[in-house]
Amino acid sequence: MVLVIRRDKDHRIQWLDVIICLALILSPILQQHKGFFVNGGWSALVIGLPFCLIRYLSLSWRGRKSVVVSFFLIMAYYGWTLFDHGFSSISVFKIAILFVYYLAVTREDFSFRYVINIASFIVLAACICVVAQYICNYLFHYRLQFLSVNTLLSEDSRWYSRISSVYYAGSFYRPSAFFLEPSHMFIFSFPVALYKLFSSEADKKSHTLGLIMLAGIVLSTSGMGIVFSGACVYVFYTMYKNPHFRKGSLKNLLSLKAFLILLFGVGIIVFLYYNVDLVYKAIVRIISENESGYNAIAGRTSAGVRLIRDLSGRQFIIGVTDAMGSLGSSLSGFQATLYKFGIIGIALSYLFYIYAFLNVSGNYRIMCLILLVISFVCAHTHNYFYMLYYSVFIFEGLKTHEYTAAIQPRQEYLQAAQAVTLDVR
Repeated sequence: MVLVIRRDKDHRIQWLDVIICLALILSPILQQHKGFFVNGGWSALVIGLPFCLIRYLSLSWRGRKSVVVSFFLIMAYYGWTLFDHGFSSISVFKIAILFVYYLAVTREDFSFRYVINIASFIVLAACICVVAQYICNYLFHYRLQFLSVNTLLSEDSRWYSRISSVYYAGSFYRPSAFFLEPSHMFIFSFPVALYKLFSSEADKKSHTLGLIMLAGIVLSTSGMGIVFSGACVYVFYTMYKNPHFRKGSLKNLLSLKAFLILLFGVGIIVFLYYNVDLVYKAIVRIISENESGYNAIAGRTSAGVRLIRDLSGRQFIIGVTDAMGSLGSSLSGFQATLYKFGIIGIALSYLFYIYAFLNVSGNYRIMCLILLVISFVCAHTHNYFYMLYYSVFIFEGLKTHEYTAAIQPRQEYLQAAQAVTLDVR
């Protein structure tokens, strides 16, 4: 039997990259579902692991300076999480899996376009599912679900009531497609939407798809998603004189046109708040207290504040335990990491994100900024699966920025040389 590895015109291994991309993209979505190894997320990564090894052994490894530094920063964080509270054979195997995947995605010849294409398909499919759920709920009074209780892990039983409820009697429906909740749809979708809207390679078709993705995020009623989508639409239509064909400028955000658009947008929101029940309840859920006495933001952070406040000095430095169960999803990424791995774990993880922020540009820098902000209210920015998923975008941004910085002086030299030649003539 002979294994044939086909390459495209750029000498990239097509089918290996497709399988690797599928595994790392599906792992965040499947992490709460059953699998043959720990959960569906780890199972997906295990399936793709042999293909990562084949790809790694088939070609020599190449990486740019900023990519190599980021790789060691993220591995330093994973190493601390592994040794902080003792380790087992399973935890070592998990970190080894992540190590191999990071080696694959940091390669200079990794096909990032497959990540975008596959993730875009999933996000657009989620948008269609959200619309279908609205139609079924409000027209047929039937709660359409794309998930099954039977596939969820037993430790995620808090989701059982949400999924098993076939008929919906309430007036505020929050669809989330095949994600467990609207915020999960947002944290998966926003890097793809950013790329489609603000990438230097984006065209009119990409912009249209990006706006559709934003509409789907808004319809899911995720508070973070609504703020993100509104900001993206505002920047897209104010920063660019012609959104489809010209580069944007921050100066345009200070123009009269930008102010009028902002005023018009605020007016629409106020009108919808007082006249559309769905919009009213979506906003009230974010800013007002519920039956537990917390609004949507405080509900995500109050437990973490109490836990961190009770830490001793030693616990604050090295953390308490990584065996938090369902409590981990109730804390923000910042709080959960501080509680589990102490100030050392926080420093290492944020060093990775901050270094990336300082060494990328464009939509990749916006993504890093969003990750830093939502890490204080969202649990998944420090989740192994989502960190891997986000890192694919970050490493592509690092490669792009360093490549652009390398060729720009050469381009300027050639342009200057050409100008001198014309003058001589």
